[in-house]
Amino acid sequence: MGWTSQDDLITQLTVNGKGDTVTMTKTLNAAGTAGSWTLLAPHNGWPIAGTFAGASLTYVPLDDTTAQGAIYHGGNVSTATKHFLTAGGCVVAAAGAPWYIMAIDLVGYVPLLTTDVSTIGTKTCTMTAIGSGGGTGDRYANGQGLRLFLAGFTAMGANAPTCIVNYLDTGGGAGATTTFTSTASMTIGGVLNTGAAANKYNPFLPLAAGDTGVSDIVSVVWAGTAHASGSVAVCLAKPLWCLPLPATGLYSKMDLVNALPSMRQIKDGANIHFLLFQTGATTSAGTVNIDFDYGYGG
Repeated sequence: MGWTSQDDLITQLTVNGKGDTVTMTKTLNAAGTAGSWTLLAPHNGWPIAGTFAGASLTYVPLDDTTAQGAIYHGGNVSTATKHFLTAGGCVVAAAGAPWYIMAIDLVGYVPLLTTDVSTIGTKTCTMTAIGSGGGTGDRYANGQGLRLFLAGFTAMGANAPTCIVNYLDTGGGAGATTTFTSTASMTIGGVLNTGAAANKYNPFLPLAAGDTGVSDIVSVVWAGTAHASGSVAVCLAKPLWCLPLPATGLYSKMDLVNALPSMRQIKDGANIHFLLFQTGATTSAGTVNIDFDYGYGG
C-alpha cells in the first residue's frame, strides 16, 4: 500500500525516511532530428551511457540492478508501493525548444546488430513471453500497458526501410504493429519510428485494435531496403509521465501529489529512463537535467 492520508505521507517521508530525490544529467552526443524523439540512455552523463549489450535478436530483460544506465530509486519495497511525488527538468541547448521529457520503465529490449540491421527480410527474435509471476521481470503482468519503440544505440546509416514489428499481446495472441518508415542517418538514441513525416508514430508503435499491451517481441521485418549500418534496440517500455519544457534553460516542475492524475507507481525493479521530444533539431552537446522525488508507505 501507499499512504492513507497527507499526514501519513508526511510522516513516512520526514520521520521514517521512506523517500528520496533522484537526479540525472545527460549531454547529447549528436544533434537531434526535428520533430522526433530521442532515448537518452545511450548518451553520456549520469547515469553512464547504456551500451545495449547482448546477442543479436535475443531479448535482454532489465531491472534496477542493470549494470549500465540504471537509476537507483530505493530498491524493492513490497508490500508497500513506491510513487513519484514530483518531477522536474530543463534542457540547455541553442536550438530544439520546446521539448517534452517522458519517463519510462524500460522493461527490456532486443538488440539488432550488423547484418540484422543491414539486410532485408524477417529477423526472428528469441524471447520468453512476460507472464504473471511475482518477479520483477513480470512487473507488468502479461505485458499489460507495455509499448514498443525502436531506438538506434549507435548512429544509423543511410536508407529508410519499411519496418514491421510482430508481437504477442497480453493474452498471447499474435498482432502486428502498423507499418512505419524508418529514418535514415538518425543519430545515437534516435527513435526510428518517430518524426514529422508520413508513416511515423510518436513515440510508440501503435497496437492492433483491442490490444492493451505487449508480452512478447516475435520478429522485425525490414522491407524494400535496409539500413546501410547501425545498431537498433527494439525497446519494450511502460510510459509513466510527461513533462513539458517550453524554453532553453527554463526549469519546469510537476507536482504529482496534489495534481491529478497523481503519484504514478514505481514498480519494484523498475528500470527508469527518459525519452526527449524535440520540436526543432536539438543541438549537439545540449544538456538535459532531470530530477524526481519518490516516496513509499507501508
